[in-house]
Amino acid sequence: MKSVGGDILWIQCDPSFGVEPQKIRTCVVVSNDIANQHGQAITIVPTQAYTAERARRAYMVDLRTPRSDLKEARVANASMIMTYDRRRVIKRAGRIARETQDTLDQAVSLHLGLSVI
Repeated sequence: MKSVGGDILWIQCDPSFGVEPQKIRTCVVVSNDIANQHGQAITIVPTQAYTAERARRAYMVDLRTPRSDLKEARVANASMIMTYDRRRVIKRAGRIARETQDTLDQAVSLHLGLSVI
């Protein structure tokens, strides 16, 4: 399945070790669209159940409506950026809004210690 940045996908994260994302979960695609179109790997930010405490963290992004079209209340955890083989992708789950993509870009930049544009 080809995807683009901002897509939310169901990913099989197991087997995992330690604090790595576990089980089948929704993840937001953050790799660039050229890599997404031609590459065999996909870079994602996993999601977790929404809590107000999690949503306050600078590296978490609120994905509740209207920020995404997910039905469940979730946050994207930019501190857990992962790259997986495409064979782990199960299916598409939704998409984040353009403004949410900008917020996620800032959270990823913060986590990686990059300059925010």
